[in-house]
Amino acid sequence: MLDFLGVIALLFGLFFSAVGVIGVIRLPDALARLHASGKVAILGLFGLLLGASLLMPSSALRLLTLGLFVLLTSPVATHAIAASVYRRQEIAKELTQELAQDSASPEAPPFAGVDVTGVITRSRIQDILDAQERATRQRRVDSDKRKS
Repeated sequence: MLDFLGVIALLFGLFFSAVGVIGVIRLPDALARLHASGKVAILGLFGLLLGASLLMPSSALRLLTLGLFVLLTSPVATHAIAASVYRRQEIAKELTQELAQDSASPEAPPFAGVDVTGVITRSRIQDILDAQERATRQRRVDSDKRKS
């Protein structure tokens, strides 16, 4: 009887894993794909872990530990990825608006796809250079104060 339930649980987990993979491939945007991958992590993995623990009772404690680990870490990882996607979309929207305003000619091509990675890198480099310049100015001021 446990073998039959174990196989059913494995099939349940396999079904949700397959549907989740198809969802990751077919869904249109990153946040929808993230939702599909979250379902795979929870429903698919827990079905597989339950089936494996029913078929191999000696490793049930290890499988339970693995399931708890995924249950605790998956929402944190999903939130971090979603926040990153949201920030990139906001930066791309701002950049697209700036580029549209900067283009003087009305025949300028629409900016549908914008490479945000270069902009983020340039802004971070500029922030680093500004911080170094402020630190250098502060050292000069401190040095002048000590001399006088």
